Amino acid sequence: MGKKKTHGGKRAGAGRKEKDPSEKSVAVTVTVPNELVVQLDELREKEGWNRSQAFAEAIRWLLGKKS
Repeated sequence: MGKKKTHGGKRAGAGRKEKDPSEKSVAVTVTVPNELVVQLDELREKEGWNRSQAFAEAIRWLLGKKS
C-alpha cells in the first residue's frame, strides 16, 4: 500500500488548452431560405468549407462591403 498512484487525478498541463478569446466561436441559430442554403452548399463544397466556415466567410464579406 506504500506505492504511489501514477494515474488519475489533477496533473499540470492536463486537459484541453484554452483558446485565445479572439478565436472562440458562438453558436447562432438562423432561418435561411432553402435556395440560399442550396447555393451556399454548392459553394462550400467547391471551396472545401463546412457550413460554419461558409457562413463566416459570407458575414466577413458582407461586413467588408458595409464599411
